[in-house]
Amino acid sequence: MVVTSQWQIIERRRIAYEPQPSRFIYHQAAEFAPAAAEVLIARARAEAVEKAREEIERLISAVQEKGQTVAAAGVPSGNAKLPKSLAAILGAHSRIHAAEGAFYRDVLADACKRIGLSVKRTPERDLWAVASKVAGCGEAKLRQRFVTLGKELGPPWGEDQKLAALAAFAPV
Repeated sequence: MVVTSQWQIIERRRIAYEPQPSRFIYHQAAEFAPAAAEVLIARARAEAVEKAREEIERLISAVQEKGQTVAAAGVPSGNAKLPKSLAAILGAHSRIHAAEGAFYRDVLADACKRIGLSVKRTPERDLWAVASKVAGCGEAKLRQRFVTLGKELGPPWGEDQKLAALAAFAPV
C-alpha cells in the first residue's frame, strides 16, 4: 500500500512473493533434518526476495506513472524475539509461526533495500503510537480514521492492510 502524508492512498495491491512449494516454509522445514531445513529456508528466502523485488518494482513503476515518487519503505518488525538456533525455532509450534511472520517481513525489507529504498522497521506493537504522533492526533482518533478509511476502501482491510498503512507513517 502506498500512502501519502495527506491520507491519500495512491496504489493498493497484494504483493505475491511466497516461495514454492509452500508459503509455510518453517512448518515444512520442521519435517527435515536440521541441515536440510536450513537449505530449504535459504532457498525459499532467495526465491521470495527475488519475487518481492520484482513485485515492488512493478508497484513503484505504477506509482511513478501517477506522478508520485516512492522515497522509502516502512516494514513492521515483529514483537517476538526468536532464538538464533533453527533447531530451537523448529522445536516449538509458536516459534514456527513467529519465524514465518519474521521471514516474510524480513524478505520485504531486504527486497526494498535491494531496490535502493531506505527501510524503516518499527515494531508492530508501536505502530499505532508512532503513527498517531506523526499524524498529530491521539491513538483513539487515528483508530477511528482507520475505521472510516477501511469503509471507504472496502475489503480487504484486515490487520495486514492496517499495519501496512500505519508503517507508511513511521518516519524514516
